Amino acid sequence: MSTPIFVTAASIAAELHQAMLEAKGLALTAKNARALAVRAGSKTVGFKAITHFIDELASDIIRQSHYINGVSEKLSQEAVNLWRATMAADKFEWIAQQHNAHQASLNDAMSQCFQQREQLSGSLQRGLRELEEQLEEGDKHIRTANLIATSSKVEASSADEFRGQLEVIANNITDTADKIRTHLSKARSLLSQR
Repeated sequence: MSTPIFVTAASIAAELHQAMLEAKGLALTAKNARALAVRAGSKTVGFKAITHFIDELASDIIRQSHYINGVSEKLSQEAVNLWRATMAADKFEWIAQQHNAHQASLNDAMSQCFQQREQLSGSLQRGLRELEEQLEEGDKHIRTANLIATSSKVEASSADEFRGQLEVIANNITDTADKIRTHLSKARSLLSQR
């Protein structure tokens, strides 16, 4: 038996919440990088420009995670409503088969129930496609984070006494990007199981 979609949507929301927490850590890394760049002055001019991109990336990931969480929560609610509508439609069909003489009195209610089920099913499918698109967008953010980390390492190599500290920041960006990628991969895996 497959996992109900409302459970899957809630699980995806949980993974994306964790990704958002990691992105908040990335925002802290950006603030540390900016403070270090100011302290180092002209020795880290190139790195100072990168700190803006780190901060912007963290903000984008946090904003997207909030949005995806909202989509996931809505999908979970719609999935529960679809499950209820499907159960009601199944009961109507059973009653109609058992009591054929009274079917005319059920027609309006059955029609409304079947229509609601179809609307919810369509809405759920659109929401799942939106979720897939947002997860792909998250992958783009991770690729950007890896490019920023690489640029940070290059800039760190010419920063003399600040090199070690800048390399730590670059490694934090890479580690955080990997953790976020893991959460996005889990979310995508959950989505593909539906």
